[in-house]
Amino acid sequence: MISASSDNRAAGSVAATGQAGAGAPSPVGDSAESTEDRFLKLLVAQMRNQDPLNPLDNAQVTSQLAQISTVRGLEELNASVSRMASANGTVSPLSAIGLLGRSVLLPGDAFEWGGTASVAPASDPALPEQVAATPAVRLGVELSAAARAVQIDIVDAAGRVVHSRQISGVEAGVATFDWDGTTSDGSAAAAGPYRMRVVALDYGGAQVAAEALVSARVTGVVQAPGGARIEFADRPAQPASAARAIL
Repeated sequence: MISASSDNRAAGSVAATGQAGAGAPSPVGDSAESTEDRFLKLLVAQMRNQDPLNPLDNAQVTSQLAQISTVRGLEELNASVSRMASANGTVSPLSAIGLLGRSVLLPGDAFEWGGTASVAPASDPALPEQVAATPAVRLGVELSAAARAVQIDIVDAAGRVVHSRQISGVEAGVATFDWDGTTSDGSAAAAGPYRMRVVALDYGGAQVAAEALVSARVTGVVQAPGGARIEFADRPAQPASAARAIL
């Protein structure tokens, strides 16, 4: 016969198992299903060996079963939420197909400026040549917090700053601006590669995390293991989620 003290120790073991499953972190690879299996085996062993004169309290058994059921339910809920979060963070090719032919802003600081091109009017070649300006290039910056001032420098291939501007009172998130190729002295910038430098300060004078954004035209959408990827003519393909704005 199992003594009352042995029964109490067994009951305590079952209760500890339920409490550990409900509150303590499980070891790696230890799921609620395996915890529930061990719990039920221990409970059955306890009931088989209980003292007939001091049987296990029904209320205690019910409480312990409720604890293990709660643990199992929480694990299933966490798994469902994780699947939903993963699905929401994945862009399908079908939903990204609207990006084809559109320009998007992507993280990066390098871009190409096309400069200007001289063209003669098609109606009368004898007329003087006319200069057709290249459309302004759309650039952007992504801020982690609101900024009192954002300093933007356009730097040429030689490292010279050809254009600077400052934007005041910028909210957190993505902000865009256009550069028409005009340098700081009013002349036209030569065609070629350029880079953008961004420095942002908050209202207390501390630096704000800022990421430069450059525009690129989407030429294709493909399926990838992590979701849709968008292709470009002049840069490597990137996940569709990398697009910070659609222009």
